[in-house]
Amino acid sequence: MKVDSRLADAVRDRDVLETESSIKVFEKALGWMKLLFLGATVALAIVGVAVGYQAWDFSKGTEKAKQSVTDAAKKSSDDISKSLDAAKSDIKTASDNAIKQSQSMQAQAVQSKAEISKNTASFQSALDASRHQLQSASDLQPEIQKLQKKLAQTNMEVENQKQILSNSQDFVRSIFSTHRADIFFGLPQHQGAPQGRYVIIPPVTGNGNTVVLLLLSATPIPNTLQLQYHVFAQQPNTFMIIAHNLLMFFWGETPVNLENKQISASYFADLGDKETIQSLSEHDGRWFADDQPLPKFGQPDPDWKGNKWMPQPQPTAKP
Repeated sequence: MKVDSRLADAVRDRDVLETESSIKVFEKALGWMKLLFLGATVALAIVGVAVGYQAWDFSKGTEKAKQSVTDAAKKSSDDISKSLDAAKSDIKTASDNAIKQSQSMQAQAVQSKAEISKNTASFQSALDASRHQLQSASDLQPEIQKLQKKLAQTNMEVENQKQILSNSQDFVRSIFSTHRADIFFGLPQHQGAPQGRYVIIPPVTGNGNTVVLLLLSATPIPNTLQLQYHVFAQQPNTFMIIAHNLLMFFWGETPVNLENKQISASYFADLGDKETIQSLSEHDGRWFADDQPLPKFGQPDPDWKGNKWMPQPQPTAKP
């Protein structure tokens, strides 16, 4: 118990000493703080005086600066006003020019539109005409091809003709080489009459024309045939070609007057006709040209049915 009491007393003594020690330290610190506060107050006073002087000087400079700014602003305002006036004038001038240019461009646009419309209509018309021409040309293409083929053939023939015409002698030979002169002498039973090429058919009643059949050596070219009895040229309406090279001549006199007189046929031969008659012959009272029967001239002939050169006309049916 005593020990505990002592220990408690020691503790109290220790606490008291620590408290006193702390008070002393606080008092020292407070003294130092007062000194520092005093120094700070003096420093603040000095600084305040300096700041006041500077503030007065700053106020004075501010007034000068304000005046300078006012002068500069006024000058700038004048300059800006002048610039604005000049800019307004330039803008007005530019605006007027722009309006004029706009009006001019509008007029040009209207004129260009009219020209474009006119050119478009002209182009459309030309295009339609071209299409029509192309269609017509397309429709004519087969005919054009035929014409081209025919033209090529004609050119070839012309070239051949040029070669022929290049020499006058060749031209004369080419023209007259096809000329024929077939001569028939007297009646068939007399010497010199060509067998199978000369036939005389007298009229049945004794009156009328004598029919003379002459088989030429070639087919005559139309309108080139001339027939002559002795020294007399015969009229074109007295003779005719009835098939290829078979000539029929209507003699207006009796058959005896043909005796010892020649008949000549002059013509240009059609060398392209290869289907010529070779001979004349009689069978059962009817004359034949090769194997084709001929009609009985100058008399009724109900048995004749025609031939391949002279087909008999068909009777017309009654309604």
